[in-house]
Amino acid sequence: MSAYRSRAALIALGALLAACARHPAPASLAAPQVTVGRAFTTRLAVVRTAIGDVEPGASPVITAPTGGRLTDISVQSGSAVVAGEILARLRPPDPAGAPRPPLVIRAPVNARVVRVFVQDGQRLHPGQRLFGLAGTSIRTARAPFPAVLHPPLRIGQRVLLHSPLAPRSPVTGTIARLTPAKRTHHALYAWITLPPRPGFTVGSPLRVDVMAGRAQRLLVPPGAVFLRRVGTVVFVVRGRHVYARPIRAAHVVAQGVVIRSGLRPGTEVVTHAPVRLTNGMRVRIAHRPAP
Repeated sequence: MSAYRSRAALIALGALLAACARHPAPASLAAPQVTVGRAFTTRLAVVRTAIGDVEPGASPVITAPTGGRLTDISVQSGSAVVAGEILARLRPPDPAGAPRPPLVIRAPVNARVVRVFVQDGQRLHPGQRLFGLAGTSIRTARAPFPAVLHPPLRIGQRVLLHSPLAPRSPVTGTIARLTPAKRTHHALYAWITLPPRPGFTVGSPLRVDVMAGRAQRLLVPPGAVFLRRVGTVVFVVRGRHVYARPIRAAHVVAQGVVIRSGLRPGTEVVTHAPVRLTNGMRVRIAHRPAP
């Protein structure tokens, strides 16, 4: 190349560099701004779920949910009752001797009282029969649960019922009795008295949720979980870069996404990004949570 051409090439290169300085790279090529949150722990309700079906109701028996002294019986054999009506009150014992508020015994459905098994003022033990009911509108549900649960199921326990005809409108039922499953020794049938509702027709399925206490769980804020080819990931922030980390997500709750494994509390993760994130991408932090 001649000296003239070399000089011309250098001049052209200088002009190009000057133009680049005046016109920076498009924003799409710059590091995207992301919002960052932290993995955190909180106590959540532990729910045990079973799928059951609706069966014709026989004559449900209301039993004592706990021990204590029965007072204020307001019905007798032959009385007609409506769902929610108070039948009696039960005063549980207190080892310390301090007074405790009484438990209210209510009718679970519209029915007729056919038997009264107890007397006013009688001392009761948990599960003791109180009242026998009958009615054409009575329905029961049968749902299988593991034979060993912590805490165990108990008669009189309230459960949440979800009908496929109204999945967003759960209702409350009551465990009337517990029986072992005939075909397996590892299951227990919970027989649940259903409230009057058109969706609970004989043979229809339903989901039964039992509250089994509370436990510590690890969560990430909403928006922190992404789906990639390797599976479900979060993007962990390290300095000015983000890195995909596979995790096992359990389910979504109001506070965020429950994480089963793959993450530690306090880990910084991306909760919002304007572009599709990739492993090792350089980013700018638009917002970082306070330590």
